[in-house]
Amino acid sequence: MSIYSQRAVLCGTGAGKTLAGLYEDIRWARDYPGSVGYIFGPTYPMIRRNIFQTLESPLLLGTPYPFTNSPLIKSCSRQQMRIDWRNESEWWFVSLESPERAEGANIDYAHIDEGRLVLPHPHFDLAWKTIIRRLRGSGRCRIPLKPGVWITTTPDAPGTPLFNAVENPKTKSPNCQIYRWSIYDNPKLPKEYVEEIVRTHTGGLAERFVYGRFAAAGVGTLLFDSTLNVAELSLANIREIRYGIDFGWTNPTAIVALAYDGDGRAWAMDEVYMRYLSAEQIIGELRQLQEKYGRGEVYCDRSEPETIFKLVHAGFNAKGYAEKREDGLRELAGRLLKQLDGKPRLFISKKCVNLISELMEYDEKVKENDHAVDALRYSLKIKTSSVDAFRFG
Repeated sequence: MSIYSQRAVLCGTGAGKTLAGLYEDIRWARDYPGSVGYIFGPTYPMIRRNIFQTLESPLLLGTPYPFTNSPLIKSCSRQQMRIDWRNESEWWFVSLESPERAEGANIDYAHIDEGRLVLPHPHFDLAWKTIIRRLRGSGRCRIPLKPGVWITTTPDAPGTPLFNAVENPKTKSPNCQIYRWSIYDNPKLPKEYVEEIVRTHTGGLAERFVYGRFAAAGVGTLLFDSTLNVAELSLANIREIRYGIDFGWTNPTAIVALAYDGDGRAWAMDEVYMRYLSAEQIIGELRQLQEKYGRGEVYCDRSEPETIFKLVHAGFNAKGYAEKREDGLRELAGRLLKQLDGKPRLFISKKCVNLISELMEYDEKVKENDHAVDALRYSLKIKTSSVDAFRFG
């Protein structure tokens, strides 16, 4: 076991940090029978899509969810988000959408995946301190151990709670050790993927997403305030629903579900943010969103008319976005600001962790790291527009 009770794996995108963290989770579960480990993620959808899918790797459990075909696993409950091991170890999977979800009984070890996407201060800071308080040992482990916690993530900027927790020499624990590598260090990444990331990520973004270092990524063109613009809308208050899609491949495809309430305020309710999605998979993701939030018009990146046509053929009211980029950004920026009633006209759900991340570092002069922002822009109504969307089918 490492002598460090706190560890952070800080890597570029696609460098294998989640796999490394889960490998350590498995090692502790096997080596310490009866131990209790908690695996935290920014949201439950990210746990299912990132952590569960990575666990299926031949390098880890090597079997599809629910993993009971593995000789190590006794049972798996998706309802309880729990895995029981045959040696009596336990895993619990918990979302950090709210910091109080980190509360609970004493545990032996914890793993926080994609800590950068946990909402910023006070959410990450409170969750981190809560987890540290819980590392007092479960009392169930049959072998003595020293409780530990590790974070696997792409870094954000200096001065953030994540930075202060793991790298700031004035505030981090003396028992914290950092492990860092870049996307070049993962030999299994496709060469074209690495080249595309390097081509599109420069300056601070390259420091973070290529080399795994903390860096300021943008000038903050959009005045997004997580204490002002992050809020939830109940399904009963939805008066209209619209969807925006920014197509990608090596870059992620982003889908944003946007609702309007009775006062005309806009609410980003949910997101899909995934690489290598085929048209058929996009259709499947969009169907799931519409089953939850309702049918509505779908405004798409015009660069892929064939995909838009497939959406229309599948029964969606899809069309290419026809507004000017600057008009869409003006509408988006204006809605983020506090109005005369003390409230903004645009709110973002905590479920939209990638959209929140992009809004905080968005620079309109640099066309990068903007996929969810573009999807949001497509979905917004522009009051002054007299141009209808270009329709397909």
